[in-house]
Order: sequence, then C-alpha cells, then structure tokens
Amino acid sequence: MKISVSTFGAFTLGIDEGLRAIAEAGFDAIDLGLDSVFAQKDTIDEAYEAYLLDEKRIRETINAVKEGLKKYGLTIGQAHAPNAYVPRKPKETEIMRKCVEKCFAICEELDCRHLVIHPICDGSARYPSMTKEDEIRENMAYFSSIIPLLKKHNVVCCLENAYSLDWGTKKAYACACSDMAEANRYIDDLNALAGEKHFAFCLDTGHALMIGTDIYNAIKMLGDRLEILHVHDNDGYLDEHTATFLGVCNWGRFIKSLREFGYRGNINMEASNFVQLFPKELVPAALKLLASEADYFRTKVQA
Repeated sequence: MKISVSTFGAFTLGIDEGLRAIAEAGFDAIDLGLDSVFAQKDTIDEAYEAYLLDEKRIRETINAVKEGLKKYGLTIGQAHAPNAYVPRKPKETEIMRKCVEKCFAICEELDCRHLVIHPICDGSARYPSMTKEDEIRENMAYFSSIIPLLKKHNVVCCLENAYSLDWGTKKAYACACSDMAEANRYIDDLNALAGEKHFAFCLDTGHALMIGTDIYNAIKMLGDRLEILHVHDNDGYLDEHTATFLGVCNWGRFIKSLREFGYRGNINMEASNFVQLFPKELVPAALKLLASEADYFRTKVQA
C-alpha cells in the first residue's frame, strides 16, 4: 500500500518543483490532476478550445511529468480526468469529452491504471435540468461509449460519489453514485457490457460527508469494487478539500472499514485546497503534514 497525493496543489510550484516537494514530503506516488491540464470553463471559445487540444502543449506537460517522476522516484497511483459533462452546455460538453479521450492514452503512456471520471449529474439541486431517469440514461450511454478506449489503453475508469448543491442555501444533496447501491449497479452493469473489469470506484470521503453518508457502511457496500480513494475533510456542508482531522469526518470508522473489508489500494490525499492556503514557500511543509496523515492511515489500516 502506497501513499499518494493530488498534484493540484503541489503544481502551484511548477511541475518539477511540485514533484520534488511531493517526494521529499514522503509520498510514494501521485494522483495526476489531468483536470488541471484540461481545465474546464463554463464557456469555451475557439481560442480556448485550441489551447485545450494543442498537442504541443500537452506533450510538453506529459514529458515534464515523466521526467519528474523518474528524477524523484515517484509513480502514478491514479489520475483525475476533467468532467465529461458541462450542465446545459452541449458544445462545451463535446469539447471536454475530446479532452477526456486524450486522458486514456496519457494514462497508458504513464503506466497509470486508474482514471477517475465524475459521473454525469446536473450539479444544481435548486434548478436541476435532468430527472433521475435522465441521469441514469446519460451515464450508461456515455460510460458504455468509452469501453473501447478503456480496452485499447488498458485503463480502469473509476466512478466517484458526486453531489449536487443548492447554490442558494449551500445545502448538498445526493446525486449520481452518492448511493453505494446505485454505484454498484453502474459498475457491475458496465463491466458486464465490457466483458471484463474496466470499471471500479473511487470513494471521496469529503463528498460522502457532505450528504451524510456513513463511511463505514459505504466501504462495506462497495466491497472489492473500491480500488482508489480521495481522502479529505470538511465541515459537513462545503466541499472544502482540507486536511484530515480539520473537519468533522469520523476517521476512526474510515480506518476500521478499510481494515475490516480488506482494502488494498493506495491512501490518496486530495486536500488540494489545504495546500493552496499557503504561500509557495510553505507548500512543502503542507505536503509533509498530508504525507504524515496518509502514513498514519496506512499504518492503522495495515495493523
């Protein structure tokens, strides 16, 4: 079991310096934020589309990551794709899906087996643009459509528990894959369509906390479908992506469930907002705290 961290906060130092800070903090691996390489905007004009899909830019970025990984002795435990759906924006959705398609080849090149792609949901609990039936239909249609790419590049697509937000009250509600029984159905049905395992699950502890999902029962229900994690904390209301033990998550139940149900993946920290709170000079120190937390969880889970 390795400990890893999202690159989203660390790469504020630049790719090389960010990877060096991650390695010196004590991490074994990274969670590569391809959603930063292909950063989504609500409105994408021709110039930004050209920027997103520019092969020279993408190649320079991936080469820098490859060099840094080798230089600092790190591996890639998982990667995070950009969103494959932009609510109410069909043109932007089409462009972002082109970006997601590029992620499969990048994962193969970097020897990254797991790629997180958020399930399709509206995101707005106040003015939702789709029914639950629409949501299920859209998810099955999209994720079944990428099966040939997953097979071609030997990638496992990890769905993640999402949430929708009432932007007026800031109250979070369940949406796609928030319910573990629903998540299990998606994974099992998509793997049946693929004829082999190309779908698994990434449990996001912060998202679960926001809608009141019990971590222990969630991990129990997922069973061996759970292959990777997004570990971070919050106040129970907002998606703060802060360090563990700074919010209200019951980390004792988290540890107990991973140990009891035989989790064998990495302990991956996704507390990017916590890292970004600090000036660049203190980012390495913030990463060291996250590495200590990840190692604490690893030690307790393996005890």
